[in-house]
Amino acid sequence: MEGQPPAKKRARREMGVGETDERFARLLKEMGDYEPTIPDAVVTHYLEKVGFSTDDKKIKRLIALATQKFLYEVITDAMQKSKIREKRDQKKRRVLQMEDLASSLKAHGINVVKPDTFVDSIKTYQKLANQQ
Repeated sequence: MEGQPPAKKRARREMGVGETDERFARLLKEMGDYEPTIPDAVVTHYLEKVGFSTDDKKIKRLIALATQKFLYEVITDAMQKSKIREKRDQKKRRVLQMEDLASSLKAHGINVVKPDTFVDSIKTYQKLANQQ
């Protein structure tokens, strides 16, 4: 038959699905012992805030793990951008700036807009205007 892959490829593909299921089952089993960086109470709060409620500890830990991975990727990317900027500017001290973080978040689909500056009095406004 022309449309179907050979038997060997089909067997490998089926075996891969079984391996994936087995690895996922092992991950869920290990989730009970794993203590994520983001506490269960924080995950529960934000899940309930968006209208999702569950008592399943494994689901909460899986969401915490995915969030932790996302944050790690964003922060790592922002630090790389900071290193590149510091090499260009010849600075010795590493400082993560908001621009680095905003650029990293934008690459991950989150747009950060710097808020307008608010002042508490006319005198503060005048000081800021004179500095610029």
